[in-house]
Amino acid sequence: MSWTGARGQENIRPSSFVDIAGIKHTLVPSKDKATVLFFMVQDCPIANYYSWEINAIVKDNAGKGIRFFVVHVDPELTPEAARDHAKEYGLKCPILMDAKHELVKATGATITPEAAVLTPDGKVAYLGRIDDRYVDLGKRRIEPNRRDVREALSAILAGQPIKEPRTQAIGCPIPK
Repeated sequence: MSWTGARGQENIRPSSFVDIAGIKHTLVPSKDKATVLFFMVQDCPIANYYSWEINAIVKDNAGKGIRFFVVHVDPELTPEAARDHAKEYGLKCPILMDAKHELVKATGATITPEAAVLTPDGKVAYLGRIDDRYVDLGKRRIEPNRRDVREALSAILAGQPIKEPRTQAIGCPIPK
């Protein structure tokens, strides 16, 4: 599989992935308005904390033409362990394995949890934090001031530009 782009500078080339349930998903090109990738590792406490918010974003955007995927980026994680993790945290969207970091490289993701919002042609329209609840490692607000992924999706659905297309995620580094 061939990819272009670093830090979301170019479009992702046509691509498909098989999720942990064995279902093939074509990410690019897409007929949907957007595709959201939530990058995760199973042992990152911040990523695991955000599982409930990921599920809420998925639920709140059902039927709006947006697809969601959790992308496990630990090269040593097995599909069975990913299924166990999804069950433990109640993840409600398809789970992709990115052991070779193809999606990581294509989007420029570096942290978990980090979200990438792709346009139908594969452009990274947003890359960064899910919200600003975490201000630093170990420092969390009770409520976020900004809900970045939700704001990016609202802009896309309204046909408007995303006000802040890049934000800094706080969490665990993506393993090499």
